[in-house]
Amino acid sequence: MPTASLRSRGYLPVATASLVPAAVLDCELYIQRPGRPYAELYRGASYPFEDADLDRLRSDGVDHLYVRSEDAEAYRGYLCQHVLHDRSIPQQTRMRALREVTRVTFQDALDANDCGQMVGVATAFGDDLAAMVSEQSIAFRELFSTLEHDYYTFTHVCNVSMYCVVLAHRLGICAADALPELATGALLHDIGKRHIPQHVLNKPGKLTDDEWELVREHPASGFRELSGRADLSWPQLMMVYQHHERLDGSGYPAGIVGDEMHLWARLCAVVDVFDALTCHRPYRRPVPVSEVCEYLNKYAGLWFDAEAVTCWTSHVGKLG
Repeated sequence: MPTASLRSRGYLPVATASLVPAAVLDCELYIQRPGRPYAELYRGASYPFEDADLDRLRSDGVDHLYVRSEDAEAYRGYLCQHVLHDRSIPQQTRMRALREVTRVTFQDALDANDCGQMVGVATAFGDDLAAMVSEQSIAFRELFSTLEHDYYTFTHVCNVSMYCVVLAHRLGICAADALPELATGALLHDIGKRHIPQHVLNKPGKLTDDEWELVREHPASGFRELSGRADLSWPQLMMVYQHHERLDGSGYPAGIVGDEMHLWARLCAVVDVFDALTCHRPYRRPVPVSEVCEYLNKYAGLWFDAEAVTCWTSHVGKLG
């Protein structure tokens, strides 16, 4: 039974590589045995692991356990204290752990229709992600392999956030202390899509004119929802509002031109398209990375920021 099925039943994957010997997790751990569609209790709360326990899991090929989704905050606290900033733990492992724990809390905020909670989750994610990227540059190949490549809402915004931070860091256009802000804005960039019916977002065929108008409204609706908040900056709001704008004025919602498009929004536009095309969709297979890079390069300077495209494609183009 795939991990996705357990997620739908209220379980959060926990990478075994993120478990630290003698550190207390403060929540019960579960395991899914081969061929079984359910998770069973593996380790009680407040019972620390030993090195031998972790070695046994690795030798058995168990790369993740589970916690209940209601224990997501306990797991986040454990990650913050023992994992996210521990450089002895591989950066890819820490990024996966951050993604999984944020997925649950972000979905809870979406389900509750709580905008303030969404911003809070995004801010915490941005702080942790920026700290990891700043401490150690991650190769684009490693980043791509770390991420999931389906087009579910959280997967996409998480990927775009990670891509934005790495691209900005590589270009040197964003001070280290501004990276958390950038990451948060990117995680929120598609918040307006939650007002679009799922049957429209995932429609396999061509959209009707009315459906297309619904889709085109999401940057403006997200901006309106967030614009009155004192805890978000203008650059973050522009990522939400302008990520579908194009330098020649052919984008939406406002059809702005050139430098009217904020730099952070220009970065977001490049990686947003990259992730959208390289992800699995319900109605098509992912486009090969090489073809997506060709597409971005074709419209560099016309639709997309040329410097951002050159930097991005020069690295990800090596993925094939």
